[in-house]
Amino acid sequence: MSPSVTPLSPLLVRLGRCARAARRRVRLALAGERREHFFDLTDTELVTRALGAPPTGTGDAARGEQLYELRDDLRTHFPLGLTPAQRGAFLRWHADHGWDAIPAQPLDLLAYLRELDATPDRGLVATYLVQPEWQAAQPDALTPAGWEPFKQWLTAKYGVQSGWLRRATLPRDLPPARGDGVNLLGLFRYVSGLQQAAVGVAESFAAVGVPLTLRDIPTRNNRDGRRRGAFLSLEPHPVTVLNAGLDMPVPEAYRLAGLHPRPGVKRVAVWFWELEEVPAAWHDRGRDVDEVWAPTRFIADALRVLGKPVYPMLPAVRLPAFTPRPKTHFGLSPDRFTFLFVFDMNSRLPRKNPVALIRAFRRAFRPDEPVELAIKVSPQGEFYPDWWRELRTAARDAGVRLIDKNLSRDELLGLMNAADAYASLHRSEGFGLTMAEAMLLGKPTIATGYSGNLDFMTPENSFLVDYTRTVIEDDTPPYPKGCVWAEPSVAHAAELLRRVFDHPAEARAKAERGRSELRELLSPAAAGARMTARLDVLRGAV
Repeated sequence: MSPSVTPLSPLLVRLGRCARAARRRVRLALAGERREHFFDLTDTELVTRALGAPPTGTGDAARGEQLYELRDDLRTHFPLGLTPAQRGAFLRWHADHGWDAIPAQPLDLLAYLRELDATPDRGLVATYLVQPEWQAAQPDALTPAGWEPFKQWLTAKYGVQSGWLRRATLPRDLPPARGDGVNLLGLFRYVSGLQQAAVGVAESFAAVGVPLTLRDIPTRNNRDGRRRGAFLSLEPHPVTVLNAGLDMPVPEAYRLAGLHPRPGVKRVAVWFWELEEVPAAWHDRGRDVDEVWAPTRFIADALRVLGKPVYPMLPAVRLPAFTPRPKTHFGLSPDRFTFLFVFDMNSRLPRKNPVALIRAFRRAFRPDEPVELAIKVSPQGEFYPDWWRELRTAARDAGVRLIDKNLSRDELLGLMNAADAYASLHRSEGFGLTMAEAMLLGKPTIATGYSGNLDFMTPENSFLVDYTRTVIEDDTPPYPKGCVWAEPSVAHAAELLRRVFDHPAEARAKAERGRSELRELLSPAAAGARMTARLDVLRGAV
């Protein structure tokens, strides 16, 4: 036996031939000339051998979809990456490089590509819906009259002359290219107050019969698990309503959404803001919209510096059906009266001010009384270590229950429903969503008598805490020092906590009045009527 040959050599040769054969079959499948080749890719072992990727099962198309959805640089580098023309190169790139920000594996991307290959357009529509350049160049592409010119444009631009492109046909279930309703652009899948705001606008327009399309601004974090297919509309209607944070410029919202702003569309921003003043760096935010709908009068007064018409537009707040849960489900005592506060640390601890609420609670009650304070906060991450330390220390010293884990929307409403009363000693709120939700649940609600919550909270339907206006001493981005917010009175808050506990009949009466008033004031029908009045003016001006 030659010294250069070992007993393993024949096996290695055979394995090498298998790998080459596997790669050839994968190339044939990805090239897309004969669709039946793609069924080869259901063989997990085949694909992992061909790509050299670790096996992860059959693949999750939803995870694979996120790559193209979240990375506009990939959409630029692989403009045809969802079609037979470039999907092989796209898959190879992901197998070689991946992206740590999301857990998608090559087989996840493969599952998504296989899903697109089953459509009559072979991935062209999915690509068009997230490629602003294509939308701008071929605005009528997804119409019967525009489909063939669109394919001819692709051939001229990218040199694609394959048979799959000639055979690709337009799906029959596409929405109309033009309408007379409203396009909604917002964070529809980001679990947050901004998601609830976007959903509220959609429900309000739907309640009064306004036709709608929905376009999602995707995020990497706090996603609610839904895929993007129902949130990929273009701008067929003459008016677009944008729901996003004031910190997100309008062009950035469109870029993240993969959407080209269609010329001639009137644009309205629904912006939330939490201080009396807007930072000077944001005074140009109105440049890209025609007018602003401010959710409260407090916000409206702040946003007038943007140089565009500003209209107070109180939103809808509707509680979906949820599963009632006992206090014990959340680690709370069934024998104690429970005060609750809910906040997200990303909304900034100094503004939400839970430590002041803890101090007021300690001042109001002795440790041996049958009463407790629970604070629901987002889970601790790597950010804000000093704030977390401050909160945990204050809660521990006062015997306050911290619920610092993710809850589904259903569970969160179950927690709020299980509590006996709600309290917020915020320094400032643009609107005050959790207070409105607590009142709609019929809970006695105590809150600082300042800022946006005064559009629905009154001395007759809630318990308002005295305050003094004070200057912000330290920068707390996005809230700069030198601006103004409230310093709620801890002493007065303690009196009101005690009052709610000692006088349950009075507390229940206010709570019932609040629930009755808010059911009408913040109903989708009422909010829809308010918005439609302005919408009619805008549509008439288009």
